Amino acid sequence: MIRNTGTLRKKQSGRARRVLAGLIVTCALLLTATVNSRQAYAICVCAGCTCTANEFVDNMIENITLHMETRFDVFGTVIPLPYFAYDTNPGFIEFMPQGTSRLGEHQEFFWNVWYENFLPVWMFMSQQLTQNMMWHTFTIGTYIDAKHQLETQALFQERTAEIHKRYQPSHGVCWFGTNIRSLAASERHSKLVRHTLNRRLMNRQLGTEGGPAIMGPSSDQASRVKYFLDHVCDRFDNNRIYNNPNTGFANICEDTPRTDGTVNNDVDFTRLIMNPRTLNVDFADEPAAAVNQGGAVFNLAANLYGHKVPTNVDVSSEKQISLQSKMLDMRSVIAKRSMAQTSYSAIVGLKARGSEGSGETNTLQYMTLLLQELGLDENEVKAFIGERPSYYAQLEVLAKKIYQNPDFYRELYDKPENTKRKSVAMGAISSMLDREIFDSQLRAEAMYSQLLELKVLKAQDAVEDSFSGKGTE
Repeated sequence: MIRNTGTLRKKQSGRARRVLAGLIVTCALLLTATVNSRQAYAICVCAGCTCTANEFVDNMIENITLHMETRFDVFGTVIPLPYFAYDTNPGFIEFMPQGTSRLGEHQEFFWNVWYENFLPVWMFMSQQLTQNMMWHTFTIGTYIDAKHQLETQALFQERTAEIHKRYQPSHGVCWFGTNIRSLAASERHSKLVRHTLNRRLMNRQLGTEGGPAIMGPSSDQASRVKYFLDHVCDRFDNNRIYNNPNTGFANICEDTPRTDGTVNNDVDFTRLIMNPRTLNVDFADEPAAAVNQGGAVFNLAANLYGHKVPTNVDVSSEKQISLQSKMLDMRSVIAKRSMAQTSYSAIVGLKARGSEGSGETNTLQYMTLLLQELGLDENEVKAFIGERPSYYAQLEVLAKKIYQNPDFYRELYDKPENTKRKSVAMGAISSMLDREIFDSQLRAEAMYSQLLELKVLKAQDAVEDSFSGKGTE
């Protein structure tokens, strides 16, 4: 209770002081209007006392005068800002101390502390900070330039590495490039051999001048027997009895046995044609006589196709009309034989020795290195693919032997571009093989159609004969 009463009294006393202050302010405002007029009288009631206006004004003036005197004497005066002046030297600023007493001292103190100490120092500090920031900005710009420079260098290095990866062929890609250089020339050479052999076999059937069958079957057989005796005769054939020199072919063959591998080449198709990868047959540049297999190839074809050539037809002017049918029948048989001979000529052409570029100074030296890695020595390589590899031998190396080398699969772990190049080269070689297989199938179909035609011809003759017989009845 006592605390509550004290609190209430404090609140009432505060309110009274606020009311009294308001009355004093009101009296001051009313008397301000009459300060210059001493004749005006007013009664102001403040704080319960009564005073005249003149007395109040006099009191106010006296108070103001005392205040100003105290202010000037104690605090002093100051000059208006800015309190400095320019000296005769342009641009030089000099402090002009004009203040008095304490305010003057304060003004001088402020000048000394601020303008002579803090302000220059802070100006220098600001300048230094500005310079430092400029250097910082320069450093940041240098870092940015270095960043772009390094990124550009990294981009160039990346592109350079990519170019090296894409356009630098590997050793495995060179296998195809170095071993394929004479392939097209050898293919063209093989076609020349095929056409030449076809033409010579046709001349034999037709009894063309300059051929072995110019005189008909007699001259053809004499030529073939002579080749047999001189080149392929085996004295141990024809029921030879051991230690009996008068048996077999001992009387007609040479006494010394043949060791050059030419025995019976005119009848051994497998050993002469199928086994070797390269035949020493070249009708454009004839090989040396010791290794020339052209005669064996031709005589083997003579034994296989048209063993007995047609007898020459006497087509003089008196007999020409009567022999027309016989001549046409003979040419029909020759045409059928020519179709069968084409496959033989194609095989010989594929295995005929390659162009001059396929020799030891060019393609052969690279194929030799490739085959030596498979275990063959130099002499075995030459026996395997020949001294001038044929189109057939080159295709076999590129399409088969090259994949038997473990290095080929090791080098597949290579740059993607090189792997793609190898894939393209393998696809090209595969296309070559497909073309040769396709040509072989075409020749087989032609022979099958010819066989079918011969069957139909026999049936047709039987039908014609039966109808002809019925017609006579």
